[in-house]
Amino acid sequence: MRNLVTFGLCTITTIGFAACETTPEPEAELIEPPAIIETCYPISSLEKVIIPAVTKSGFSIVSIESPPEYYVDPDTGKTVTIQNPPIETKTPYTKIVTPEEIYYKTPEGERTTDICELNKAIPTAEPAQ
Repeated sequence: MRNLVTFGLCTITTIGFAACETTPEPEAELIEPPAIIETCYPISSLEKVIIPAVTKSGFSIVSIESPPEYYVDPDTGKTVTIQNPPIETKTPYTKIVTPEEIYYKTPEGERTTDICELNKAIPTAEPAQ
């Protein structure tokens, strides 16, 4: 019986290894990548357009009511009320209504954001030690 079990294991092992046999893969065709065509514009060929910010200027006036002052007249003994004018402050201000806008135009007069120099990495300086 022991021989029969050993024979069965050897047979199963042999069949198992035969099933794992690899077949060679067909050679893949080498496809050359297409040439890189830059579709961006060099910044030197563009015109920079600056639309200034629109601002609104004016004055902010703050008024604080002053409380009345009371005093007693020494001659008559009556209480006299003096109403003081309000305290006012006038502060100038400037408010941006529309922010500044900067864009670039191509020689054909179209707006563009596809600028070559803006898409490249900017090298950083090494820190001094």
